[in-house]
Amino acid sequence: MSFQWIFDNAESISINKRPLVSQTIARDQRVRSISRGGAVWRFTVKMPTGMRYSPNRGYIDNIDRLNLITSDTVTLTADNFDWMTGYRGSATVTNTMTVKYTTAQAASDTALFELGNMPGAVGSTLFKPGDLIQPTGSRYVYSVSNFVYKGSSSTQLFRVHRTILETPSNTAVTFKVGNEITWTLICTKCPTWTIVERDIVGWNGEFEFYEVL
Repeated sequence: MSFQWIFDNAESISINKRPLVSQTIARDQRVRSISRGGAVWRFTVKMPTGMRYSPNRGYIDNIDRLNLITSDTVTLTADNFDWMTGYRGSATVTNTMTVKYTTAQAASDTALFELGNMPGAVGSTLFKPGDLIQPTGSRYVYSVSNFVYKGSSSTQLFRVHRTILETPSNTAVTFKVGNEITWTLICTKCPTWTIVERDIVGWNGEFEFYEVL
């Protein structure tokens, strides 16, 4: 556990999942924007100064080993992250719901999942904007973009924050929700560390992580 230790002990975490945008302003002041995709999860993590080196030297050594080369998995499941990643819908059971991304959906709208096996009564809130889902067997995490209410049909479409990266299939799969999900990340900025005074470690910058696609 290396990158996970960084997140669990962070002083601050910045999350950016916006797509890349190309924007130009013409001489008549008209603004033209186009999305270039690339809505990957990016995390900037600042570590606190004042941690003791001696009980954490093993974690620090593993960080040096992973460095900018090896990816690692991270989950935000600790109690202090529940407000950030916890499920906010009203379903008492979420692990029976399924999602599907078919060839027909991929041809019409690449950001729509088909939701099935929905629990609860008609009109109940299954997802709120910002809820996180991760299809079973996938390393990709998606943020739900709209309120999702159970309708009277057996399936319904719902939108996520980016183009779906799964291979289109007619097979429905279950999925993880909220703080059950995990990201596969690689470090793109790995600060060095300095021991100050006696047994106190300080970091010479912030960590930056990108989702591995």
